Amino acid sequence: MTDDQRTAPAPVAPPATLARPAPVVSDPATDPEAGTTAPAQLPSDDPTVPSPRGRLLPAARPPEEFVAVRRWVLAGAAELRALRGELREQLAAATSDGSRTLGDIEEKVVLVASELATNALAHGEPPTQVRLWQHGHDFLLDVTDSDLTHHPHLAEGRGPGEGGFGLQIARRLSLDVGWYTESGLKHVWATFSGPRRR
Repeated sequence: MTDDQRTAPAPVAPPATLARPAPVVSDPATDPEAGTTAPAQLPSDDPTVPSPRGRLLPAARPPEEFVAVRRWVLAGAAELRALRGELREQLAAATSDGSRTLGDIEEKVVLVASELATNALAHGEPPTQVRLWQHGHDFLLDVTDSDLTHHPHLAEGRGPGEGGFGLQIARRLSLDVGWYTESGLKHVWATFSGPRRR
């Protein structure tokens, strides 16, 4: 794989319906092991047990009905700006029929994508991938990395400016947030409901 292939955003093609056991985690055109996935794992957790890092984000799978729209592979934080710009363009294209606008959903999706990708880059193992999925007016972000030993925790007891609030931001701006592991990847996802046609 060349550096250009590893860092350039790649569209997911062809779009596939999200169905159990998991979202698409590899591209059959470039991954010889595509389609040979292990069963999905929902890590055992007790969100009531405190840890030095905060409460563990409850493990859950995303809704099944979403269709893959776009995928980005990030090698480092320098690519976050391009991710945000291209994500805005992709979201605008989702409303190109003029039947609706996204309102503040676009900014929420972009901010949460940036926060989750930053977490994956800072605390996970490469590759970091961001996927956008859509179902009608609704969107799903799925951010993956390959660190299965560090589970996502909700920051608690930190002062202003101490950082670590990416998952709290995601929970406030999205409908739902969860995580699970599958085929050597940790997935952290968030869903958003777009405005309905009037």
